[in-house]
Parts: sequence; C-alpha cells; structure tokens
Amino acid sequence: MPDSMTTHPGTTPPARRADAPLTAAEVARQTPAAVQGARWFWWIAGLSLLNAAWFAAQANANFKLGLAFTQLAHAVFQSNAGVAYAIDAFFIGSFVLVGHQAQRGQAWAYVLGGGVYLCDALVGLKFGAPLPVVFHGVVLLFIARGYHALNLALKTAGAR
Repeated sequence: MPDSMTTHPGTTPPARRADAPLTAAEVARQTPAAVQGARWFWWIAGLSLLNAAWFAAQANANFKLGLAFTQLAHAVFQSNAGVAYAIDAFFIGSFVLVGHQAQRGQAWAYVLGGGVYLCDALVGLKFGAPLPVVFHGVVLLFIARGYHALNLALKTAGAR
C-alpha cells in the first residue's frame, strides 16, 4: 500500500502545511520589486545579445543598456572575432543565469550581477561614454531596489 506522502506520476503532491515557512523562491515570486529587479539581468543579457548581432551584421547601432565589456571585447579582438563572441557568450550567459537565480530568491545573485554591472559602468566611464553610464546607474537602482525588497520580504516571511 503506497504511503499517502509519496506522489506518483499524474497525482498531486501533498499540500504544504499552512505553518511551514515559505521558500526563498516563493517569497521572491510574491515580491513584485524583487521580480522586476531580477528581470533587469535578462534585459541586460538580451540587449547585449542584440548588440553582438548588430556587430556581426556590421550595423552602426547599439543599445546603451548593453554591456561595455562585450563592446570592448569587439574593439580589442577585431582581428579575432571568435574570441570577442566567446566573451559575449560568457557575459550574456552569466547574466541569464544570474537573472534566473535572482528570480529564485537568491540574494547573492543580485549582489554578483549588480557588482559586475557596476564594473561594466566604470569601464564605460573610463572610455568616455557618459550616457550609457547614466543608464547603468538607473538599472543598478532597480536591481538594488529588488535586492532590498527581497531581503525585507525574506525577513518578514521567515523564509528558509
């Protein structure tokens, strides 16, 4: 006779006890500012991907919210585009993964992604691009707002 706590394919798992603490992922899903902050990492990745595609097409356009690291890679590795595209893939993939972890309520993802994006803003500032730095600052404020909202919600909910 099967135990009532085990689930079988096609059956519904047992409901969570009402007094059980929420998981970090559940808290994150229920905190709009945390979700919005986490989604910025995906925007960064997507806009950087478009920048890489435009570079490949030799178009003279880019998004200011994209990564300066990837644009710098294309400038440095003009003679070896494969290296530049590998750097693009690394940063774009990293921001997708950080966004995913932030969506799951992992506070470290906000800190890591925000720190890398801050360094990216400093690279842009070094090369005299003030407008992208302003956009980076605005995005960093939304990421910080998401981080703060998540931490507050986790403390309030007593999440595990």
